[in-house]
Amino acid sequence: RRRRHTGDDDYNIEVLLGVDDTVVRFHGKEHVQNYLLTLMNIVNEIYHDESLGVHINVVLVRMIMLGYAKSISLIEGGNPSRSLENVCRWAVIQQKEDPEHSEHHDHAIFLTRQGFGPTGMQGYAPVTGMCHPVRSCTLNHEDGFSSAFVVAHETGHVMGMEHDGQGNRCGDETAMGSVMAPLVQAAFHRYHWSMCSGQELKRYINSYDCLLDDPFKHDWPQLPELPGINYSMDEQCRFDFGVGYKICTSFRTFDPCKQLWCSHPDNPYFCKTKKGPPLDGTECAPGKWCYKGHCMWKNANQVKQDGAWSAWSKYGSCSRSCGTGVRFRTRQCNNPAPSNGGQDCPGVNYEYQLCNIDDCPKHFEDFRAQQCQLRNSHFEYQNAKHHWLPYEHPDANKRCHLYCQSKERGEVAYMKQLVHDGTRCSYKDPYSICVRGECRHIQR
Repeated sequence: RRRRHTGDDDYNIEVLLGVDDTVVRFHGKEHVQNYLLTLMNIVNEIYHDESLGVHINVVLVRMIMLGYAKSISLIEGGNPSRSLENVCRWAVIQQKEDPEHSEHHDHAIFLTRQGFGPTGMQGYAPVTGMCHPVRSCTLNHEDGFSSAFVVAHETGHVMGMEHDGQGNRCGDETAMGSVMAPLVQAAFHRYHWSMCSGQELKRYINSYDCLLDDPFKHDWPQLPELPGINYSMDEQCRFDFGVGYKICTSFRTFDPCKQLWCSHPDNPYFCKTKKGPPLDGTECAPGKWCYKGHCMWKNANQVKQDGAWSAWSKYGSCSRSCGTGVRFRTRQCNNPAPSNGGQDCPGVNYEYQLCNIDDCPKHFEDFRAQQCQLRNSHFEYQNAKHHWLPYEHPDANKRCHLYCQSKERGEVAYMKQLVHDGTRCSYKDPYSICVRGECRHIQR
């Protein structure tokens, strides 16, 4: 686990998932964990949508299932603000004090099937609060896999996003399935983050320091690539509408993958839908599954493949013979390579070590000067050759680029290349060296 500098692209929300007794009883103790992992995978996918403009990983670090007594003490019917306050306070008590603990969380997500507000209220959360010890939490009503959009929406509030069309100009995006619509209408076949959500997120993201560390690896059970492989349409109907609901058989000519319609055996002609398709991978006919809203022949090529790293190479040779050089090892994102929309490998493709750290003999000391001197014989500047002296650029961002100064004329020329790895960034700082064009602090 390491803290990264803010220039890296990935932000990681390490999540504590709390679920109350109503969720555990509805799904059954032996099935609830896989259901919740599938749900959180969908939330993670929603945050990976390119429309957000920032790469955020939703990483589950801990799951707690509450008993009956604790569940009814946290949720107060008809009082969403008190219920949220109770849930946030509960999450604080669960927090691991050591931020380096593998189960230390940045954000708590709580799921219940109890009603906690007016009819139809799906979730409740404070706007901004990510990384705050008490305010980084959400309360969500769980009723099937479409709840993933409610969870994503409420966590969006905690990240600083407002409702589309309320205090911003994105009201026209709600009909197209924007995640932050006041009434969540996003579905698996049609969702995106509005332009306003992206802008609001970028306004706050740099203040959320807790999202900058790499998460620990957690050994959750492996799930199939397509989430619907584990869940029939009948099961998804039961999750969406309750016990007894199954696939509606009144619409026999309708492609069952376009939209999931469900009915209860007591009233089979009264069919209900949440306006979304079944999960990708749901069986729709013998030998066929749903994929992107269509019933298609099963084809392994459709399964999204995330990339995984190859083994590390051996370390290469040292960039310097004395005075602290650098050597690298690399790995490839080809084991397997990402395909069919799968994710790139997380992390970096190279690591470096310091080598030959003993000081150089006096006449070898100035590595930057040596690199400039090598240009004396062949680098022409304004139709003349020069004796080139080392030049430290005043802009700190350019100190790992090779600039040299003419001894004869005093003019500075850019040599159109990076300095060699191991070159000091600055003559004033003996503890920072250039590595692949970036200045890195070193411990000696």
